[in-house]
Amino acid sequence: MKNKIVWVVVSCLMVLSLLIVSCEEETKKTTVDEGDDTVKITTSEEKLTVDDEKDEAVETPKGPQYGGTIKIGTSFEPRRFDESHGWTTDALTMKLTHQELMMGDWTLGPAGTGQVDWAQGSIRKIDLETGCIAERWELPEIGTVIFYIREGVTFAMDPDNEASVLVGGRSITADDVIDTLTLYTTNFPIAMISMGDTRFSTFEKIDNMTVKATLPVTAFDDVGILGDFASIVAPEVGETFGLPLDWRYSVGTGPFMLKDFIPGSTVTFARSPNYWEKDPIGEGMGNDLPYLDGVKLLIIPDDSSRQAALRTAKIDNLLGVGWENANELRKRTPDLMSKKYFAVAPGAIWMRTDKADTPYAKKDVRRALMMATDFETIKETYCGGEAQILSWPIVEMKEFKDAYLPLEEAPASVQELYVYDTAKAKTLLANAGYPDGFKTRIDCVSTAADYLAIIKDMWSKVGVDLTIVPYEGSVFSGIVWGRRYEDMVYTSPGPVANLYLAYWYVSGPFGANMSYVDDPVCVAAKNKMMNLSMIDPAQADATNKELMAYVLDQAWAIPAPATPLNNFWWPWIKNYHGEASLGYDNTFNYTKYIWMDEALKESMGY
Repeated sequence: MKNKIVWVVVSCLMVLSLLIVSCEEETKKTTVDEGDDTVKITTSEEKLTVDDEKDEAVETPKGPQYGGTIKIGTSFEPRRFDESHGWTTDALTMKLTHQELMMGDWTLGPAGTGQVDWAQGSIRKIDLETGCIAERWELPEIGTVIFYIREGVTFAMDPDNEASVLVGGRSITADDVIDTLTLYTTNFPIAMISMGDTRFSTFEKIDNMTVKATLPVTAFDDVGILGDFASIVAPEVGETFGLPLDWRYSVGTGPFMLKDFIPGSTVTFARSPNYWEKDPIGEGMGNDLPYLDGVKLLIIPDDSSRQAALRTAKIDNLLGVGWENANELRKRTPDLMSKKYFAVAPGAIWMRTDKADTPYAKKDVRRALMMATDFETIKETYCGGEAQILSWPIVEMKEFKDAYLPLEEAPASVQELYVYDTAKAKTLLANAGYPDGFKTRIDCVSTAADYLAIIKDMWSKVGVDLTIVPYEGSVFSGIVWGRRYEDMVYTSPGPVANLYLAYWYVSGPFGANMSYVDDPVCVAAKNKMMNLSMIDPAQADATNKELMAYVLDQAWAIPAPATPLNNFWWPWIKNYHGEASLGYDNTFNYTKYIWMDEALKESMGY
């Protein structure tokens, strides 16, 4: 069975015939046409020939180069253009046009020390952040943060944008920061940032360039939400043009300006003429940023079509490619460069442990279901042989390596949960009062049904009769966020960035505590991490690692093995190493540091 594990927001698969095999061979050529403001995917028959003579080496310019436009393929279409309404993740254009108080530190990534890969967007860790709109910050006590706003940061000046003309390229001030954060945290429950304890924050203007924020002590890690998940805006834009904002009125302090948006097709950005940031490291250190003239997102929902566009160099960069497609890309287009990484378990089975009349309210039943799941077989067949079996609550990754408990270091009572043992599972079920097993149901998004069919078959061997109830994506999202499931649900655990909040076993109605855990050990550990994560991240990591031994023993969730994802790019993209997001959910913000080697691209025949 050549299925892949599907994460909850990934598009469905179609198959198109793609290009590049070998000499004198009939093949199909897939092309991407951007004419007439649309993206069209077509295939045609073409005979490929390869010259026996190798091209002479082409001398290409060395060092940073200004100019050019990078084209990036994506399945996601921006649904909003401000963060005051709906999911912040829907407003993806703001990661290029706007900025936050903090940002992930480029100098700690592959371009610098290599402490972090920045290959995925779920990293939010205070010791990996640097100043952005806030030049620096202080933490005078737990519950308080003071942001010092950077001098000379101005809103983009675009004479073709009515909102930009209104703002007039003015400098950002403390008032902008306070007005923005107040809007986001009080617009409950419409703004995503208001859906956690961040909504209890208060803000005070110390002077024109200084802001004091006060947060609940029990949610102090949300400094990272205020600092690295909230794009600062000019309030007069919303007041004048209304919220939610239309894309035509997008104006921020970011490196690029939004110039055009064609739904279902393209998003076009141009270089901001008055951007403030300098290149912080490497051969371009001190240079004005960005290097590129522009960024163009090509919205291509179908997996096969995105890969075709990459193979034919109609796009330069593609993020988050699954293992099956990545193997094919490497095989058929060896000139492509790539970065492999692990981000999050694609899903986990959660159980209503709060309902005393359900079987999984009993620990022995939950442990039995773990032992009835053959993780190794799933890894070797469904996952293609490369996967992390211990993938919840977090996967093993460089950025949080000290917060992760490897299976070989876990107590024996945890290790045995990952060993397929139907005899022991039956014994545990009998001890819990279910000698003949039981019937149950699981709600899921339709794309997860194939994986759960494997689980259904495995569990049937210990007498558990699982009914799979699939839903269309938007309907299922309503079930998950509305907590409208009565037995089991299969959904993603959510970002690793929330580990210090004990997001999976302490959080309330807006977190990922999908098994309704209410446990004093977890609450105590979470409160301890809230006192540490902002001032001593190493100790917070150690606390989480210790907590994992306890949490895993409870078997509150049954995770799917985590398979690697991959970021691809052509070698003419320079100063790039596979980054996807600097900081928390800042996809594409790496584009301000990269440049295009147009001569190399031409020498490769594109």
